[in-house]
Amino acid sequence: MAGKEKTTSQVVREGLEKACEEFTVRVMPLGFSRTKKMFWTREQPHVVEFIHFHRSGSSYGAAINFSVDIRVHFGIRVLNDNCDSASLNGPFSDPTLTREGRYHLRFNAKTGSTYDRCVGDLVRFVAERGEPWFHQFRDCEVLIGSSDTPLSLDSIGYLEASIRGDADSDNIAGSRKLFGIKTPKNKT
Repeated sequence: MAGKEKTTSQVVREGLEKACEEFTVRVMPLGFSRTKKMFWTREQPHVVEFIHFHRSGSSYGAAINFSVDIRVHFGIRVLNDNCDSASLNGPFSDPTLTREGRYHLRFNAKTGSTYDRCVGDLVRFVAERGEPWFHQFRDCEVLIGSSDTPLSLDSIGYLEASIRGDADSDNIAGSRKLFGIKTPKNKT
């Protein structure tokens, strides 16, 4: 009895998962861990830096073809924040950045065409666009005081409280849960 042929959605899901697994290995040296299906996090004192992937090309959740087109978002989350969602508050792979950097962030899950280039360019996008942005805001005083801070006024207040030593342990636990961070990193 012949095996059942995989649906387009299954092929795309497996291709995306393979790319995510390879991406995970390649961003580990930068300190990022995959903590949820489409989130990679790096905890710093008082904040979590994160990468999020969004796959385009579906209709009502089902893949419309074999193309895996990935949009990359960066964000910074104050651990002491009590918001119940992740704010994608940083740069992302918009078409202009993608063209300017010649980033090819898609591949064909059925044929594997441009798979290696896509995964390489995902990592390169993190190195060239994400890391400088994260570094710009690594100092909490800059994150608070910069005119182009990615944080909302509420988040700035939560960060200021955390720096003063007034962080709420429930907020921190909630932020870690939101991103799937199982154990806190011991950072000074």
